[in-house]
Amino acid sequence: MIRLLFIFVLVVCVQTAGAQELLTLQQCLKMGIERNLSLKMSFNDSRKAQPNLSENRAKLLPQINAVANGNDNFTPTTSVTDGRAFGKSYNVTKTLQYNAAVGLQLQMPLYNQQLYTSIDVAKLMNNINRLSYYKAREDLIVQISKIYYLIQNTTEQISIINDNIRRFEELRAITRAFHENGMALEVDLKRVGVKLENLHVQVANAQAMLAEQYNMLKYVLDYPAEKELKVVEKEVESLDATVANGLNMNLYELQLLQEKEKLSAKQKKLIKDGYLPMLNLSANWMYTAFTDKFSNWWHAGESNHWYKSNGIGISLRIPVFDGFEKRSKLRKAQIVLENAKISYQNTLRNMQTQYMNAVNDVENNRRNYIKQRENYRLAEDIYGVTMDRYREGIVSMVEVLQDEMSMSDAQNNYLTAHYNYQVSNLAVLKLTGQLDTLLQ
Repeated sequence: MIRLLFIFVLVVCVQTAGAQELLTLQQCLKMGIERNLSLKMSFNDSRKAQPNLSENRAKLLPQINAVANGNDNFTPTTSVTDGRAFGKSYNVTKTLQYNAAVGLQLQMPLYNQQLYTSIDVAKLMNNINRLSYYKAREDLIVQISKIYYLIQNTTEQISIINDNIRRFEELRAITRAFHENGMALEVDLKRVGVKLENLHVQVANAQAMLAEQYNMLKYVLDYPAEKELKVVEKEVESLDATVANGLNMNLYELQLLQEKEKLSAKQKKLIKDGYLPMLNLSANWMYTAFTDKFSNWWHAGESNHWYKSNGIGISLRIPVFDGFEKRSKLRKAQIVLENAKISYQNTLRNMQTQYMNAVNDVENNRRNYIKQRENYRLAEDIYGVTMDRYREGIVSMVEVLQDEMSMSDAQNNYLTAHYNYQVSNLAVLKLTGQLDTLLQ
């Protein structure tokens, strides 16, 4: 029976473990990049610029249209011309009531600088959308990493609280035995009970917080809400060092601002190009017919004969005066360009400051982590000694509770220091362009 019970428990544990998917940070990042809905929208936005580029390029190609029309001039147009060639002062003629035309028409720009600049603008927009996607990808990596680290931190905190609960249950058993033998006061037993209740409240709050953090991680990963998910346990005893090799000048934020500055310059040039002449080619290949009666369309004869009307031409358009509209647009475009340059310089200086602060934070958090680790170990040793002396009846319950409080503070400070180091290290990875190392 004992063997059967052991096998049953083992099978249940295996099935329970199998129901939870254990994911490393690398797996979460890859899953998020593949599944995140916001990132998918950003990717689709990056694809929208390519059709715009093709659309602008198409304007340089010949535009050919097939045309057909028919008119019923129920009040025919009257034309009066000089009739001296016919022996009279004026020659009055009227058009026939019905006319029709079919054919092909062609339009093609031979020179239009605005179209060429529009293609450059479309290329820049395509590149801006592409960079926006990669920036969103980086932001997602940072977001997932922070949530992952937070879950690890909360999980470790719950484990520590559970260890404290086991210690206090042991302490309660000792104190109860002391009380029964007249070696401890009833108030000491109550103090232990109050502390235990507080610990149970702490672990319940931490578990609720952990559930919310897992829900957020599932949302970011677009992970099924009904499936169980678990992260790898935190290695509190180790620190992942990052080489701070200077601010990466090719960060996507900086590239985006550089491209936006180029875009502002091209948009200004697009307005200037409006002062340049435009040369267009036009051609037509048409057939036209006239008749005085609608029924004649169904009979052969001169009244419904189709006449050719073919031609080719070139048109030149030179802007002369537009009421100072372009001048006003140029002034506004110049301001936009200046702001784009200022925005780049401001962001560059800001990121240089962020980099120096991040490097300083990493080093400071590393020192804090080492100190808090030493304090935690020291507080554990002190608490262990105090507990041994309490078992021997040398120290009071008050001293035990004081040392336990000091140890709990040291535990929380230790975990917080490790989490702060991870977050500051993440900032250095981003600013030095090494975020992709988390995917390797």
